[in-house]
Amino acid sequence: MKKDVYLQNKVELKCTSMKKWILMLLALVLCGVTQAQNAEVTLNNGTIVKGDIEKFSFNVDNYHEFRIKKTDGEKADFASTDVKEIKYYNKKAGEWENWIPMVAQMGLSMSYKENPKLYKNPVFLQPVYEGKNISAYIHYISTATHVKSGSIYRMAIMFYYKAKNEDFARSYYLMDNSIAGIGQKTVLKMYFKGYPQIKEILKGLSMKEIRKDPAILIKKLDEALK
Repeated sequence: MKKDVYLQNKVELKCTSMKKWILMLLALVLCGVTQAQNAEVTLNNGTIVKGDIEKFSFNVDNYHEFRIKKTDGEKADFASTDVKEIKYYNKKAGEWENWIPMVAQMGLSMSYKENPKLYKNPVFLQPVYEGKNISAYIHYISTATHVKSGSIYRMAIMFYYKAKNEDFARSYYLMDNSIAGIGQKTVLKMYFKGYPQIKEILKGLSMKEIRKDPAILIKKLDEALK
């Protein structure tokens, strides 16, 4: 009798272990599916397309067209003018990001001009601060540093701001480890020459603070404009 009870307990234990393994496998499969579906694209007509997009296929330089591999396996091509918003899962950060198409300034060199050169088509920017009067965004930029042995290519982050009364986003800071930041406060005053409040804001911030979080300028400026 004791032997029968022992065998019964052993079988039940084995069944429980098998169930746990099956649940773990299912969880891994579902996790894999979720990671593969890293994008949710909302079109201007309200249609939502889910699938997989490569990270630097829509949000770098002047890219305004991208391809998504939909959940049914089919591939579809879209342009920034077709899209209202892209929700993208950043695997490295472990979080979802929102990217929206915007008319934006091209490069930094003309940031002090009233009418700087703009990208020909809207590009995708990620909101990093949304204020009442002015907001901050980021966009990826590919850079190249030329040395004797060749060229070093890297990905940098361009910071933008957009005032509520303007139709395009203006660039104001390039986050790149190769930039030391010497004299940057003077340059930033030029970039924000339409905002006299920036002088006092820059007095209260070190370049170390700005380099750590360039959006802090826009946060402080938004507060000063209230």
